[in-house]
Amino acid sequence: MDGFKIYKNGEAIKEDINKAGRFKLMIQDSDFEIFESYIHAGHSVICQPYECENSMNAVFVLSGKLYHTNTKSYISGGEHYTFKNLKETHHLSVEEDTELLMIRKKSFFMEQVSKMNKVMELMDMIQKKDHYTEKHCNSTGNLAVKIATYLRLSDEVIQNVLFIGKIHDIGKIDVPIEILNKPGKLTAEEFDFIKKHPQRGHDIVMETIGDKEVAKIILQHHERIDGSGYPFGLKGKEISVEAKIILVADSFDAMTSNRPYRKPMSVNDAIQELRTYSGIWYEKEIVEALVEVVRE
Repeated sequence: MDGFKIYKNGEAIKEDINKAGRFKLMIQDSDFEIFESYIHAGHSVICQPYECENSMNAVFVLSGKLYHTNTKSYISGGEHYTFKNLKETHHLSVEEDTELLMIRKKSFFMEQVSKMNKVMELMDMIQKKDHYTEKHCNSTGNLAVKIATYLRLSDEVIQNVLFIGKIHDIGKIDVPIEILNKPGKLTAEEFDFIKKHPQRGHDIVMETIGDKEVAKIILQHHERIDGSGYPFGLKGKEISVEAKIILVADSFDAMTSNRPYRKPMSVNDAIQELRTYSGIWYEKEIVEALVEVVRE
């Protein structure tokens, strides 16, 4: 915008509020934008190569704390970071409620808000069904993106596991709550009902987002590399790498969570359980990446 303009009382061009936090687009010009983000603890910030080709991006941490997975270091309030022409994706975990001021290339704000809102709409559906499932999905998504970042996988894979991990159990909204939270062992009939949730999740994503790749990964997230998974008994390379990562992250979070039918495993016991089936149900490389991420 040409000329001189004063913005008062937090006035913004656009504001969006969702489960991840509050996002305000403050300034936008032909080649850059400045926006404020207040992000809740337990979420993630990712910086990808395609976002910063020949363009400097700067992020000022006004308050809170981030953990930079790639360098295993913290970034706290009063510090800032920049990125330009990245060679790999960088992942930051939001350790505390954190306020950021971001100066980035034009269009990033709208692209990210649009993607996040689609995910948050589905997370709302999960929350209305069951708070544990919502928490589990969020934790799985955050852990999955750390694994994918550790393995230095592509931008697309990292983006997929972050968003898909957070909604991978969306199909459970059709499962009766008395089955989801049953304190005892499930009957064969009840387990068969549970096993329908990947297909239902696929269908919900197609109905709401219409993304075939996302829907396919959700459909596969309980497949095991030896063919003993469900719903189709896929093996090895028939399963997408995103689904393999989500399976490991999903299993670890489920084992270390408190449930009505059992107490949580310790981290070490859960790691041992994963290693017992490494190369059978789970990809060895992904299990070992999880071990490194968790032990950090």
